[in-house]
Amino acid sequence: MKKFILKTLPFILPFFILYLISFLFYSDKENPDLLRLGYIPNMDKGYMGILDSNKKVKLESLSKTKSKEFKILTIGDSFSNRDSIGYNDILAENFSVLNADNFKAENQIQAIFKLINGDFFSTYKIDYVILQNIERNIIYNAESADLNRKMAISEIYALNKDNHLRHQNHDYELFSKTTLKFPFSLLKFFINKNYLSNNKVFNLELNDNNLFSNNSNKLLFLNRDLYSLERNNSLNKVEKLNDRLNFLAKKLEQKNVKLIVLPAPDKYDMYYSYIADKTNFTKPIFFENLKKLKKDYIYIDSKELLSKNMESKKDMYYFADTHWSPVAAKLIADEIKERIK
Repeated sequence: MKKFILKTLPFILPFFILYLISFLFYSDKENPDLLRLGYIPNMDKGYMGILDSNKKVKLESLSKTKSKEFKILTIGDSFSNRDSIGYNDILAENFSVLNADNFKAENQIQAIFKLINGDFFSTYKIDYVILQNIERNIIYNAESADLNRKMAISEIYALNKDNHLRHQNHDYELFSKTTLKFPFSLLKFFINKNYLSNNKVFNLELNDNNLFSNNSNKLLFLNRDLYSLERNNSLNKVEKLNDRLNFLAKKLEQKNVKLIVLPAPDKYDMYYSYIADKTNFTKPIFFENLKKLKKDYIYIDSKELLSKNMESKKDMYYFADTHWSPVAAKLIADEIKERIK
């Protein structure tokens, strides 16, 4: 037995060391998502907890509510499904808010057309619909939406079950590729500058270390933020997006509902001006192009709003996550409140 242990030790010990490193520094939580996706070490495990809230959620969810009358319906991606730290839950302090959580895994522009063409707005009384969409997906979602599709209320609740089944388990397992890959990614985090980690998350140097409360001068963002620029920087495609949003606003107006459009800036776009070396990184101009177009909907220019507060408020977005923090969520909610009032 002793001989066997001595013979296998040179193989087992390195694997055990790799496992120990992964166990201590790898984050397998849903959020912060950029650490998990990019195999980036979790060096400050209490960072997000300081910003987050344990308050009771005030908004109601479409998958659970029995009420049929609301001031606001919010429909969006993960930015609209943040529970008590979301902009829509802050809105619920002043208005009755219904969140279409059933559609969080769907194309939300398509979802609104399905609701309009179905029996939703004849069953629910809604004054405002807030369409929230992350910047990198909004043009694609508009292009791929079928304006004639519809969905009955009886079909909506089945979506909740489907979304639950699609939920992925990210728990770290000892015998997995993570054990072998993560320690080497951790080494790159401390040695390399301006690189793509695990082919999913960019890690760039910033020219300012006061943007996050952990005083880091690194910017982490999804590779899709950069790869979507070919589509999103096209003025022609932004014009077509705006035309479709105007059409959507008119369809909702026929139901006596006003449309509020809330694009959420990609993290890359939000912090682009602070990137130290922009040599190989294209400037995003989606918000610049959209701003100058005529709109038949209420437009929330979230990038302009958040940019004005970047110098005075830290953690507009979480350092290690793709989402804006409660700091930004409150600014967004306050702006929407003023526009409604």
